[in-house]
Amino acid sequence: MKLQYILLLATLIPLFSNIYITKYLHDIRESEKCKDIDSGLVTFYYDFYILSLVILVVSIIGIILAFTKYTNLLTHKDTMKLSDLFIGNSKLIEVVSIVFTAGLVKIVYDLKSDDACKDIDPSMASNIYYYGIFGLIVSALNLVNIDFYKYFV
Repeated sequence: MKLQYILLLATLIPLFSNIYITKYLHDIRESEKCKDIDSGLVTFYYDFYILSLVILVVSIIGIILAFTKYTNLLTHKDTMKLSDLFIGNSKLIEVVSIVFTAGLVKIVYDLKSDDACKDIDPSMASNIYYYGIFGLIVSALNLVNIDFYKYFV
């Protein structure tokens, strides 16, 4: 499998998960029963996921255009600088990811435990909650350099 297809797939997975989370947060925001639960925080996360969807769509389009126009993009010196930037700051990116995921898990937990809001998309809330907890565990393991994925390969 070519590397550009792997990069495209690696970008599509967060795109679909962000669409799923944004749909749930949109349903919560549109519900009249849930207006009193952390409405500012729900609005912040909703806006954050909308912005991340825009960034992911632009990056998917950029990946497709870049690989159709340039055949040696992966060996270009600027591409290497960009990848070194992400690899060099991976711990910082992981900490930011943990903070945002923990906030999302807290919001979903509060919404699931509220009597008025627990009837709105309960399966979506459970999926986001458990995947968020799993993501926190994986991020914490990555942060302390425990490569758990080597046991699956």
